[in-house]
Amino acid sequence: MKKQDMDPAVQNAVQTIVDAARQLETDPRTAARRVGDASSALEALDITERALSAYSAPDNHELLLDVRAARADVLAYELSRQRSMLPMLTAALARLRATSTIDDLVESIPIESAGLGYERAMFSWVHNECWVPRSMYTTSGPEEGRSILDAGAPPYHHTRDLMEVDVVRKRRPILVLDAVTNPRVHPAISPVSRSNTYVAAPVVARDHVAAFVHVDRNAATGTTDEFDRDLLAYFCESIGVMLDRFVAAKVPAEEALPGSPVSDWIDALTVREREVLRLLATGLTNAQIGARLFISAETTKTHVKKLMRKLGVSNRSQAGAMYHRLHASVDSGGSAHPRETPA
Repeated sequence: MKKQDMDPAVQNAVQTIVDAARQLETDPRTAARRVGDASSALEALDITERALSAYSAPDNHELLLDVRAARADVLAYELSRQRSMLPMLTAALARLRATSTIDDLVESIPIESAGLGYERAMFSWVHNECWVPRSMYTTSGPEEGRSILDAGAPPYHHTRDLMEVDVVRKRRPILVLDAVTNPRVHPAISPVSRSNTYVAAPVVARDHVAAFVHVDRNAATGTTDEFDRDLLAYFCESIGVMLDRFVAAKVPAEEALPGSPVSDWIDALTVREREVLRLLATGLTNAQIGARLFISAETTKTHVKKLMRKLGVSNRSQAGAMYHRLHASVDSGGSAHPRETPA
């Protein structure tokens, strides 16, 4: 991170570390190279203090005081940052609680996550430990968000070989500081998102990790750190409670939690997406489906892309085949029966 982009407390810490390095006759650039945020500044200040304490020199006492003062300033900055986030966090959660359906909640989560001070946020379902990107918000505009979601399209990646395996199996948030070079980041999403660092946290509902949320690029620091990890973890705990309440309230089948014991793949679709799927399965084009439902062909195309992503299929034929298999099961006495609205 460029020095001018740092908080003044972190800038002061960098200067203090540089001054101490000169006193210790070490390379100042090496001493402060990895300092870019409050967390790395505190770590570097600790190392500097230990080195000064072990090195006897007349000016060390004043430098030690400067190091301790710099640490106090950085800690004060962190505390003020945490306190300033509380009203924003409370307001974001209140807006999410006001959503009336799971679909609305899922679309709103990235927006509210980014509103906590991040440039990008993604919500993903977890299905059989696979990463299923669902919705995204970026301050750069919808095109970037669509590109990243498309990069995570089927075939979905299993988390066993990714950093997110700890999110799914251990139910704990992660902080990834080496996303560019780490071989365990998502191989398709990473080249498109070009994230340097990011955090991810689990959303636990019905006693399993049903989803997770990613954020990167804290607008204040230009990176992510332990504070961002812990903040997102708390945020996601509240989201899990909201999902549980939707399911406990016995919402309509089309709003049931995808992947939960009370639903099948059809339950992930909205009412409109089911209408589109039913007509798609008959072989109609987007223009024909739009005419039947009184919506534009472009809107139809958007619905098709969303439902294909939710179903984990790569083309219209596969989506139609899933629809026909479902109805064959129903006709033979199966219990599933999607609620439909006449065209």
